[in-house]
Formats: sequence, structure tokens, C-alpha cells
Amino acid sequence: MRPRQAQIDEQLAKALSSPLRARALSLISAGVASPKRIADSLGADVRTVAYHVRVLKRLGCIELVETVPRRGAVEHVYRLAERGTRAIGG
Repeated sequence: MRPRQAQIDEQLAKALSSPLRARALSLISAGVASPKRIADSLGADVRTVAYHVRVLKRLGCIELVETVPRRGAVEHVYRLAERGTRAIGG
């Protein structure tokens, strides 16, 4: 296995090590999504989902595509990163 491939595989394994991150990544892979939308879809706490989305971003699986002002807050919208798409097999 090439070193770059091993790094991507390790990052993907870490991303998928949490069931919530795996489900969030699955929802994001279907299009774009925010932690709020993911939390609503999964019936989970938005703060918990936001934490896991930050981990996915740090691992390079997803990337920020848009920020939308929402009632005094900012909704962050993500999509699969190019690297994340290749790692998942897309």
C-alpha cells in the first residue's frame, strides 16, 4: 500500500469509527448538509453532531461550502471533500 493511500485509509477508519460520524458522512455524501440538518435527520443533539462534523472536517473527509445566517447564528453547510470522495469510492 502506498504511504498516501495508507494515510487516507487511516483517516477514513477514524472517521468511520464512530457510528454517528459514519451516519453523518453518509448523509453528507448524498448531497450537502449542515450539522442542524444531520441532527434533525438522525434525531440527535445538534451539539454532538457539530462535534463529529468538526472531526470529519479535520480528517479531510468533508469541506465547508457555504455559511448561511440563521436567526442570529450561522449554519455551516458541508459536502464530501474530493479526497473524501475518492476514499469512499465515489
